[in-house]
Amino acid sequence: MCGIVAIFSKEAPVDPEALARATRALHHRGPDGQRQWIARHGRVGLGHARLSIIDLVTGDQPLANEDESIQVVVNGEFYDYERIQKQLEARGHRLRSRSDSEILVHLYEDLGVHCLGQLRGEFAFVLWDERNQQLFAARDRFGIKPLFYAQVGDTLLFASEAKALFAAGVPARWDHDSAFQEFHFVHDAGRSLFQGVQQVLPGHFLLATRAGVRTQRYWDVDFPLRDAPLPKRSDEDYVEEVREALLESASISAVGSTRARSSGWRHRCARTRSRPSPSPSKRGSTTRAPSPPRRPIASARTFTPTA
Repeated sequence: MCGIVAIFSKEAPVDPEALARATRALHHRGPDGQRQWIARHGRVGLGHARLSIIDLVTGDQPLANEDESIQVVVNGEFYDYERIQKQLEARGHRLRSRSDSEILVHLYEDLGVHCLGQLRGEFAFVLWDERNQQLFAARDRFGIKPLFYAQVGDTLLFASEAKALFAAGVPARWDHDSAFQEFHFVHDAGRSLFQGVQQVLPGHFLLATRAGVRTQRYWDVDFPLRDAPLPKRSDEDYVEEVREALLESASISAVGSTRARSSGWRHRCARTRSRPSPSPSKRGSTTRAPSPPRRPIASARTFTPTA
């Protein structure tokens, strides 16, 4: 768990002290170090409070690409990052660290906002693109990591917790409608308990330029319709699909100590896969009734960003 802060101003320069106060407000999320970065033109600032887990030596943030035209702060972790690091290096990228967070910088260089289709994990991040004068923020598919934001005048502010926004100068006022909903168990993932403070929705990203701000969904669960035709698939097909999903889940989550546990799980799955299916003996054999048709399980649907 780390803490991130970002300030984007259309006109006035970012106040370094406000950025530092907001970062300090997240010390409990990242007690191992705090760093801030402000662009040369002064209109963008990023802050990071770090909890050191991966790459203790060179993994400090913000992280940048080779020419430092892209800067990013990340909270969370990207799964299967070592495989992606090798792919990036094979394409000619020079990685400055072994941090899982750095893959975002170079994937964005290659794919822009479409890099979200390559990312798995639990994360929230804010990225500044100097060439395009664009701020890009996103949250993981299920909203495991938080990302709050607020707009005060011509300044847009982001943080892992609302208290960091208040430390940066956002007015702290209760949103009575949100409080009423919360107390009555009505959950609106895009709202907060405070006036003017919103959350980036799970599976969504936000783009901000001097022309304006917009959000867009990049992923959702695609449930089959009740009257959708049933696919013609056997029991073996369903078993194989579940098996492959389990193997993939074990593979992409192989980070730290999870790597050892998942390798054991893959070994057990492989042994089960190679074991022949038992067949009924001739003596006392029974005939199974055909299984009823099954409806397809929910699948993931990735949306193509429009920018």
